[in-house]
Amino acid sequence: MAIRTADDYRASLRDGRRVYITGEKVEDVTIHPVLGPAVNTIAAGYELCASKDPAIRDLYVAEHPETGEPISRYYATPRTPDDLVRRSTMIRRSIELTGSLPFGRDIGTDCLNAAFVVAGQMGNREYQDRALAFLEHLRRNDLFTCGAVTCVKGDRSREPAAQKHPDYYLHVVDRNADGIIVKGAKAHITSGPIVNELVVLPTRQLRENEADYALAFAVPANAEGVTYIVRGGRGDWTDHEFHGNVPVGTLTESMIIFDDVFVPWERVFMCGEWQFSMLLAYTFATYHRFTAISYKIPLVELAAGCAVAMARYNGLDRVGHIRDKLADIAAYVETLKALTNAAAREPVMHGEIAVPNPLIANMAKLHFARGYHTFIQLIQDIGGGIIGTAPDRRDWEHPDLHGYLEHYLGGSAQFSTLDRMKMIHETMRQVCSHDSAFHEVITVHAEGSMAAQKMMILLESPLSRYEEMAQRRAGILPWIGIDGVPLD
Repeated sequence: MAIRTADDYRASLRDGRRVYITGEKVEDVTIHPVLGPAVNTIAAGYELCASKDPAIRDLYVAEHPETGEPISRYYATPRTPDDLVRRSTMIRRSIELTGSLPFGRDIGTDCLNAAFVVAGQMGNREYQDRALAFLEHLRRNDLFTCGAVTCVKGDRSREPAAQKHPDYYLHVVDRNADGIIVKGAKAHITSGPIVNELVVLPTRQLRENEADYALAFAVPANAEGVTYIVRGGRGDWTDHEFHGNVPVGTLTESMIIFDDVFVPWERVFMCGEWQFSMLLAYTFATYHRFTAISYKIPLVELAAGCAVAMARYNGLDRVGHIRDKLADIAAYVETLKALTNAAAREPVMHGEIAVPNPLIANMAKLHFARGYHTFIQLIQDIGGGIIGTAPDRRDWEHPDLHGYLEHYLGGSAQFSTLDRMKMIHETMRQVCSHDSAFHEVITVHAEGSMAAQKMMILLESPLSRYEEMAQRRAGILPWIGIDGVPLD
């Protein structure tokens, strides 16, 4: 058992997996102009584990609970509030240290931790043992994982069993002594074509006549019958951009087709237990939203930093309405941080497994999603129209144009025109680009819609206690005195 190197990870992806992007079949994802930078983003996660800095290595590497050998800390099941705080810190520091998020093991273990919890709630020891054996497989080989949860759904007004095509939701099409055969598709899957293992969960609550859709399992990313259809992306830096020395950090989003894929029984964690489908989806959502609010903290801190910098570079940092907007920006960021910390510090325990506080995690995700567009609007307002119309780096470096741009695009005398141009371009990337528009959409829909978060907030909130307090104050119920005795 050992921590793999980044090159070991890259080599593991050359395994014959079926990947398509913008109509092209990809023979080697590690060198593809769009997928290659995404591979490097995940590879940076392995570099963190191999860091020479003891503090960084200690954050990302844990001891195996039985053997003491080094494993990725993501594969140390959270059992205390401190474990959850450290998990959140790992996610946040990944972005701060590498410039991007090596998405994989966090979401895969969101799925696996939920499977552990629900197997325990079922009282199904066999499922628990299978999940533990799979976790050992991940630990032993230091594999990257992703979660495949969202089905394509078809007609959203119809239940899974009432769809025109039964494959709109992933389901069992056959069983035998060795395992199950599954068919369907999962959508919006982050990192799918560049991980080693897929962990699959049901996407919603199911009914008795939909037991074939109540599935949780794991398959290798190159399993026969698995095909990835990947969203296009930006690729590496271009010579049109002002940018720092940090590598491009990018992720992949894909649809995964499961075309009669065989899954051996030892990798099945739920098959037919429709009564527990909602609990599994719900528990996963809690872990996953905790992951989401953790990774969003450094992202919104960076965007907020662009607002602060642009106010200064434009010479407006002491203007009243600009400071008012900066106060709103800071309140948005710091509220997210406080809620994320509280979700970790007040977990719900399922046996020995710590689950982030569901109420607070959903409050944090709703806060982030509901306020994000206003947050972006404030930064756009502070940045000014220049973030949408600025000349690019080629213009700046052109001998016929450089003098004009140096002369006319200066701002505050405290800063050089070049530094202002660099900050304009960074702000453009954050709030006025193809990627920023993509983030505005996924902020609403990734990790579940705002309606889903409100549903979970209602389920977790003590509404009856609120009502009882009001009824006692109104005199409808007896008032409870200081000594705990009802007063007439």
